[in-house]
Amino acid sequence: MMKRKPLEIGVFEDIEVAKRYDRESRTRTQHVSKSFVSVAKKWGIRGGKALDVGTGTGLLAIGLARGIPGLEVTGLDLSDVVLELAVDNARESGVTSRVSYQRGDAEEMPFEDGAFDLVMSSNTLHLIENPIRMFDEIQRVLKPRGRFFISDLRRSWLGILTKHIRASYSPKEVEDLLSQSRLRNWQVKDRFLWLSIVSKS
Repeated sequence: MMKRKPLEIGVFEDIEVAKRYDRESRTRTQHVSKSFVSVAKKWGIRGGKALDVGTGTGLLAIGLARGIPGLEVTGLDLSDVVLELAVDNARESGVTSRVSYQRGDAEEMPFEDGAFDLVMSSNTLHLIENPIRMFDEIQRVLKPRGRFFISDLRRSWLGILTKHIRASYSPKEVEDLLSQSRLRNWQVKDRFLWLSIVSKS
């Protein structure tokens, strides 16, 4: 397997690049949000508070709020550029009463301990400088019986085509990182193009 090559810049800084990403990712994000909603419902989540780490333009947070009407969703991201688009997307989707966005670092989240029933993240793990810190923070902000669902690209030979796959982790690397973190009750699921970290049932 090719060696991991981290991205030099993992935060959107250009509004036009962010707008293009928003347009191009809508169909994929719809599929991802349906998957997240399905898993959350299987866990019995019908309300409460959810956190989307690395929310980007907010599409996953909006999808979760639409799929589970009793849920209040907060999106967290370091980029002011994408958060502006996220606010606009939430307004256009009619979910501003239940979806909010906050600027903040996944490695040092601006939330109290035990604030969320559900923490989710999609295509963000490979952008984080210190994933162990992110996992620690997820454990901290989760309620005692809270759940988490993290998905990301999986490094493979397709890394020759895109720097994001080249910057991603292998399942074994993710397990090693998790083992060094405080996050508990996790399992890693390996797919051909992606991997996921979910709470054990």
